[in-house]
Amino acid sequence: MNWIKAGVLFFILWVLQTTLLWRVWPFDFAPLLLLCAAVVFVRFYETFYGIVFAVIFGLLLDIQTQALFGVWALAFVLGCLPTLALRRVFNPEHILPLVLFSSAATVISVLTAWGINFIFGAPTSVLLAIATLPVLLITHTVICIVLHIIFVRTIIKHRRDRRFVGGAM
Repeated sequence: MNWIKAGVLFFILWVLQTTLLWRVWPFDFAPLLLLCAAVVFVRFYETFYGIVFAVIFGLLLDIQTQALFGVWALAFVLGCLPTLALRRVFNPEHILPLVLFSSAATVISVLTAWGINFIFGAPTSVLLAIATLPVLLITHTVICIVLHIIFVRTIIKHRRDRRFVGGAM
């Protein structure tokens, strides 16, 4: 996947996250589609598309939500670090490591965003951040599994292709 396709996908997910999901989602918070896409991109591609676009669209998310500048960008990057560190250890075709990576990314991102906002004077409680985690963990797991199925079909199905490079992707 090249930069343009990855950028278009992240742009579509950013628009969905900031418009449709905030209006229609039954809870007070929307799932972080950008985080899910970043985890899946870091998992499947050796290039840093996921982290670069997570930073760019995290900054756009900060601008749109009028939060502190860079909070979500930093939270997305810190959420992707376990996936980046351990992606070569696990087989990319298996779903269980992706579920673990998405869960770790969700917990790290939410607690990082809460911590930075709390340090700079936001009146939110840690209980509110922890209360959002069960629903976010379930929705992020489902979203990452759907993205995993889509990406595995587009990446792994061409094993006999002469351009295929085996091993970790």
